[in-house]
Amino acid sequence: MQGFTVGCREHLLALAALVLGAAVCGTAAARNIALLVAVGKFSDPQLKSQELRGTAPDIDSMQQAVSARWGFAPDDVRALRDQEATHDRILSEISALEQRSGPGDTVLIYFSGHGTSANADNNSFDLPYATGAWVPYDLDYSSIAAAQRTLIIGRRDLLPRLKRLDQGGRWVVVVSDSCYSGQVVRAFGQTFSHSRYLPLMTRDLGVARVNTLPAARPPPPPYPYQHVVLLSGASDSETGADISSLQALQQAPTLDGKYHGAFTDAFLRLLDGQLLPGAFNYSQGREALNAFLEHRSFAQHPQLLPAIAEDPQDIGSNPFLGMQVPAGPGAVHLAHDTNVHLRLDAVSTALRDKIEHLSGVAIVDRNEDLALHQRGTEVRLLGPAGDPILSTKAGDPNLIRRIAAQAWMNRILPAPGDDFGMRAETEPGSRGNTYVQCESFVFEVRLRKPAYVMLLDLDPQGNLTVLYPTRAAEKQIVADGAPKAIPGADPKDRILVTAPFGTDQVAVLAFEQLPAFFAELSGAERFDADGSRAAALAKGLASAAGVIGVRMINVRTYPGSGTGLCGS
Repeated sequence: MQGFTVGCREHLLALAALVLGAAVCGTAAARNIALLVAVGKFSDPQLKSQELRGTAPDIDSMQQAVSARWGFAPDDVRALRDQEATHDRILSEISALEQRSGPGDTVLIYFSGHGTSANADNNSFDLPYATGAWVPYDLDYSSIAAAQRTLIIGRRDLLPRLKRLDQGGRWVVVVSDSCYSGQVVRAFGQTFSHSRYLPLMTRDLGVARVNTLPAARPPPPPYPYQHVVLLSGASDSETGADISSLQALQQAPTLDGKYHGAFTDAFLRLLDGQLLPGAFNYSQGREALNAFLEHRSFAQHPQLLPAIAEDPQDIGSNPFLGMQVPAGPGAVHLAHDTNVHLRLDAVSTALRDKIEHLSGVAIVDRNEDLALHQRGTEVRLLGPAGDPILSTKAGDPNLIRRIAAQAWMNRILPAPGDDFGMRAETEPGSRGNTYVQCESFVFEVRLRKPAYVMLLDLDPQGNLTVLYPTRAAEKQIVADGAPKAIPGADPKDRILVTAPFGTDQVAVLAFEQLPAFFAELSGAERFDADGSRAAALAKGLASAAGVIGVRMINVRTYPGSGTGLCGS
């Protein structure tokens, strides 16, 4: 995989966003209890310019949705808005959930508002890594010390309270539409929305100041809960967006035409049955939220924790809120379109002609899979949310190779399916599949039915590589239940991020029967989409017997600062 080097012995475990959530398994909870919090205004005059207009509609719509569709009795839903949502009141109400609920109950905690990274220099303040804090109405912004005292901080304030609920037999679902770190890794894909990140006068994550290149992040503490699923509006390197202007509504209309957080608008659609038909689990819900936001050009990727490697009970595969809910009237089944939808921005006639001659590429004005921007001789190939795939010169043949290889991959892969109950992601899970130079990761796959597994990578330069299986021992059936680390669980097998940087698209395939072409796979060698090896792989996939499951992972990599010779 170009840009990735196997062999680093670093072991990085992540704790993602401040938000916390829980999965329901086994018997249904006796009652559903909710605490909804929305903070768009603040008592400190310095924060007047940071007010959010989407939070009030957020909490009103959430209150209606959980009561009307998800079985929460109105008396069991408590809402705190702006002046009510002070530091002490929010924490008091979270503590009171112990008295309001009993063992086996489902407890939903929802937060809409600003999030921030409150780390002091050198990451010395005791925060869950990459989580930061919620910003209450009465935040004291006069100094760093005052802000730290009045923020609602994950490890100091939330973790002990949520642990009591967790250990007391409650199933806790915390959904948060806010930010937990600055944009230290990614540029925004959307410029029309307001950020839900509140910058403080400190270093962000103890890694790098906002708008500078970050360095490799230190490992976070282990995941601390048994029955808690974390569903965040963004990864640990992203901010969230507030759809709170007429321009924003025109470019990203919300489900009811009101201002909303981008994540809350997607989440409300999920609750309403618009994103997924029928019942779904937490993992499927996160994937649907991510796809919806990406194709609306929001550069934030919702995250689900515990990650596969830290989820021994596989609670991420449990029914969402523990309820079998039929699809609403707005539910849709998406057709499998094999074309690559490409949007062109100021692209020269010569380059456009080359693209128009590519098979399987459709040029569109909106709802693109890829976007190509040209400024002079410089071109940038981007994903739907503005994720950089390749930055190069207009005459670089790798640009055409990358687009053509994407079209080839779309043609030869089966339609995404869930026959194996497959979950697939990179680990650390909180990174949102986004990594900085010198960080390391592995792929994690979990199945609910045994299958033979293959990973096929498309790198930024258009090279294709079968990452797995590459040797005889890897061509065995993968058992169900336990997570499978790829390339391996040994720290020396972790993938080290090195140049060149961009976005790799990785297809994870699960086969019911051993594919005959597995016998031909040996070594992780790169090949072209128009070569004999690609033709043989396409033929092998087309003739493979039995059910085939597919999951797609986009892995984004960026250069870092202070990285030394880690990639040498």
